[in-house]
Amino acid sequence: MQLKSSDPDFGGLSGLRLSADGSRFTAISDRGNWFTGAIDYEGSRPTGVSNVEIAPTPGRDGKPLPDRRGFDTEALEIEGRTAWVTAERVHWLTRYELGPDGRPEGAGKAVALPPASAKAPSNSGYEAMARLASGEIALIGEKFLDDDGDNRGFVVGGKKPFEFSVVRSLDFSPTDLVRLPGGDLVLLERRYKPPFSLSIRLRRLSAKDIEPGATLDGPVLMEASLVQRIDNFEALGVHRSPDGRTVLTLVSDDNFSPLQKTLLLQFALPD
Repeated sequence: MQLKSSDPDFGGLSGLRLSADGSRFTAISDRGNWFTGAIDYEGSRPTGVSNVEIAPTPGRDGKPLPDRRGFDTEALEIEGRTAWVTAERVHWLTRYELGPDGRPEGAGKAVALPPASAKAPSNSGYEAMARLASGEIALIGEKFLDDDGDNRGFVVGGKKPFEFSVVRSLDFSPTDLVRLPGGDLVLLERRYKPPFSLSIRLRRLSAKDIEPGATLDGPVLMEASLVQRIDNFEALGVHRSPDGRTVLTLVSDDNFSPLQKTLLLQFALPD
């Protein structure tokens, strides 16, 4: 499903979270804007979005992020009335309290990150983030590699932060991460080889394998290329359908380019 709007701020979607039943969504864009709205369905099939509202995300000083350069917001996590947002280039993680409208109330607060996390390349920071069942936050860098060439990740927000890795293969890079209802994780990855080669992949990672120094790997759930008419999918969400199925939602980042599209794709995981 392609999403369109005449609003010049619509686009660049890079982080996504859904309500438990999939009826509402929250997203962030590369330009620091905060999106809320409803997903419309006919039965289990999404048909469009409605009641979409766009507002600037406040920084840690309460001033709008879209008004300043260098704040490329990439990943979003929401639990109740609390949200976490990552930003590339500046490599920060910020926590927000949300109001009844689902938007941040006031300035964000810094979440401490280990010093090693600041070494991520400027434009290849923490695009993938999910809150673990423990309440800690897992972050995975896009092209932040360890000595073995695997993707570096960090778990923060607990008693002691630690580092782990995710096996990197076939030049795929992480772009988002979600926690499934059972606790395991699904990692969205992208591979782009200019000018016309684009692929995406979904991998399942076992939550029990996340520990200090671990290197995670897992089965591929899906892989697609331009043959399947995909676009630059960067955002991933999950919800339970009325019939109890686990549904993944992918949204593409059009980079505000007329050559790209904002697409929304949903599919159910097999039981």
